[in-house]
Amino acid sequence: MDLEKLDNVVNDLEHNSKQLKDFTAVYSEISSLQTNISRNLELIEENNKSLNSVSDVIKKKTEENTEQLKVTNDFLEQKIGEIYKDNKSFQKELDATLITRLDKHKSDIQVEIRNEGTQIQRAFETTLNSNFNTMESKIKERFELQSKELKTLKILVFVLIAIGIGLGVGLYLK
Repeated sequence: MDLEKLDNVVNDLEHNSKQLKDFTAVYSEISSLQTNISRNLELIEENNKSLNSVSDVIKKKTEENTEQLKVTNDFLEQKIGEIYKDNKSFQKELDATLITRLDKHKSDIQVEIRNEGTQIQRAFETTLNSNFNTMESKIKERFELQSKELKTLKILVFVLIAIGIGLGVGLYLK
């Protein structure tokens, strides 16, 4: 009977020993997972800081581009205003000159002034068209450059988002 009790006690001790080993293995696994989670949190914080700095750079560049666009628009409006004023003053001067000459020399000068007026108008239109075309091409070049920069920034943002998502998914899956 004592042997049977002793056998039962030994069996209980073996069973308790196995449970203790299982508990120790589970505890070791939990400790390992906790270490991994801590490392993953550190990596997430580092990546978050990197994304914030990139976001700040993108915001700064966008503000700079917006400012440049505003300056360009202001410059363009100013130049158009100057051209408009010059055109009006030129038109007024031309009208005054034409009236004076017509009054002095009627028919002979009328024909000559009409021819000269047409030539001046064509030259002015040619010059004006040339200036507008030049300004338009410069503006298009600047807009294309800014569009390329914005596309590059968009691609960079998408890549960073993709990297962030990839890292987040990778960290989640680990």
